[in-house]
Amino acid sequence: MIVTNKQKIVFKMRLLLTLLILNIFLMIAGYVLRSLIHEDLQLPLLGVSLVFLLLIISRIIRLRVFHFENTGAVFSIKSYHPVKRGIIFPSVDYPVNRLRAFKIEKSLMAKNIVVEVNTQQKENPLRVKLKASNITDKDYMRMINSFT
Repeated sequence: MIVTNKQKIVFKMRLLLTLLILNIFLMIAGYVLRSLIHEDLQLPLLGVSLVFLLLIISRIIRLRVFHFENTGAVFSIKSYHPVKRGIIFPSVDYPVNRLRAFKIEKSLMAKNIVVEVNTQQKENPLRVKLKASNITDKDYMRMINSFT
């Protein structure tokens, strides 16, 4: 079973890049046509454009693709930026029989997947927390049902 949010994240990435390019073109047009803009509005418009530019860039940097795969014996979770190319190594890769807890934590800004796995070396379970943006409750239920 494979659960991923790659299509949603790639769409969001393309939308944000389009907004970024549009914002840069508007900034260039404002600089070229600054004689037509009232002097009292030039600095506030530049400030708003720069804030908007920084928000878009920070959103692009924080995008993460979440890829869950359960083969029945081993489950693996990969989390990576959508621009990354090449070999993507899993963040979590353990046998299913060692899984102790698999839950989702919802906060105000993001969803986190918390995985607790029993290890042979320690009595305490290994706890891994991964960001999972754009994972719906239906996807979460599919992940839980794949363990049974």
